[in-house]
Amino acid sequence: MDIVKQFKEVTISVLPIALIAGLLSLLLKAATYGELANFGVSCLLVIVGLTLFLTGVNNGLIPVGNKIGSTITKSRSLFLIILVALGLGFIITVAEPDVKVLATQIANISSSLSVPLLLGAIASGVAIFLALSLVRTILHIPLKLLLAISYLALLLIAFLVPPFFVSIGFDSGGATTGPMSVPFIMALGMGIAKVRGKDEESEFGYVALSSIGPILAVMLLGVFFNIDTASSVGGNSSTHSFFQILLTCFKDTGLAFLPIMIVCIIMQIFFMRLPLFSALKLFNGMIFAYLGLVLFSVGVEFSFSMIAKTLGLALSSFSLPLLVAIGGVLGACVVLAEPAIWVLTEQVEDVSQGMIKKRLMMITLCLAVSIAVMMGLIRSALQIPILYFIIPCYAIIILLMFFTPKLFSAIAFDSGGVATGPMSSAFLLPYAIGAANGSLDASFGLISFIAMMPILSIEILGIIYRLTVKKGAKK
Repeated sequence: MDIVKQFKEVTISVLPIALIAGLLSLLLKAATYGELANFGVSCLLVIVGLTLFLTGVNNGLIPVGNKIGSTITKSRSLFLIILVALGLGFIITVAEPDVKVLATQIANISSSLSVPLLLGAIASGVAIFLALSLVRTILHIPLKLLLAISYLALLLIAFLVPPFFVSIGFDSGGATTGPMSVPFIMALGMGIAKVRGKDEESEFGYVALSSIGPILAVMLLGVFFNIDTASSVGGNSSTHSFFQILLTCFKDTGLAFLPIMIVCIIMQIFFMRLPLFSALKLFNGMIFAYLGLVLFSVGVEFSFSMIAKTLGLALSSFSLPLLVAIGGVLGACVVLAEPAIWVLTEQVEDVSQGMIKKRLMMITLCLAVSIAVMMGLIRSALQIPILYFIIPCYAIIILLMFFTPKLFSAIAFDSGGVATGPMSSAFLLPYAIGAANGSLDASFGLISFIAMMPILSIEILGIIYRLTVKKGAKK
């Protein structure tokens, strides 16, 4: 377990955000010295928690996902593959830290939507579309066709439900593609792709399709539930002590992880049958992931998100341009420090045979996420309906899909999930909620912007790659 390397990467990710937030809170007098001290403790918990969690995921859940994917495919039972995908998709999403943070933020604002209800809807959506993504690979169904049909359906449904559910629906799609679900879904898909035989896009598209399900599920909640605002949309302080939060996170995280452990034990006994040493190594990785998720959740709930919300509220009152500019900087920091982004940029450089350099990809994604955050903050602060942004942007994305090489289309939609890491739900979203200054409809939607803009940027790079290849062929 390379825990030291993971610690450095997480520290680089969290520290710039913590320093910027702490300094601005101090200058604007948006927080007391005691609150800033609590924020420092929360930052430390977030760093240690994410380090342990990601180390555990890399050494436990990813190998398990890969092994399960190849094992169930060798069974040649489509029913078993669908059943396992449904079960694993559900329980992995329930344990996803980004989803839990988002569900808590929504429940704090809307009293009619409880955390269990939201987790159930989001996890069900992921489960169904994860199964669809695996069936797509087995039956060789074109990814572009499924993506086009799915997003056109989402845009049509968006006109039929309240705007609040559109915002939290697209946010849910981004939040589900977090540090737990993405590695596991990718490992599961690659395990199946290895057995079935690779085609150009067989290793991509699983995250893209899986993130559609929760958008659809949450928007459908808008058909059955009314929006009841909780007592305080802009509440800034926790009503629980540190130890109360710690005990609650231990219990809730344990309940979320228990099904994962049970499924892995069953798969080990009846299907995988790994040597004892290998099985204990995977189990050890899961223990790391559990403890890390507990510490991360405590840090977020204790003070981390509260300071972000307070800072967003203070900056929106002080200066809108400064609010937006700081958001753009924070967005770029999140991208630069996200390990999955570096993996993606290397993949694109390899796929393009060096024509699209890793450095160009990083600059493109930094600009894309920075612009996305700034767009989202302007929309939240000015309380502009989210459909004014979502409809035209996704219409362009769907149109460009037909001109982009199909491999780049798959990478593009996966990149939207990669960009929405833990910091998006834990800090940037509360920052936007504060900027909305109490508006229910404008409080959410930022994560959807962060997930949307990288898709557009990678599609454009794919078109540039195609034109470059054609130009080289003519020469």
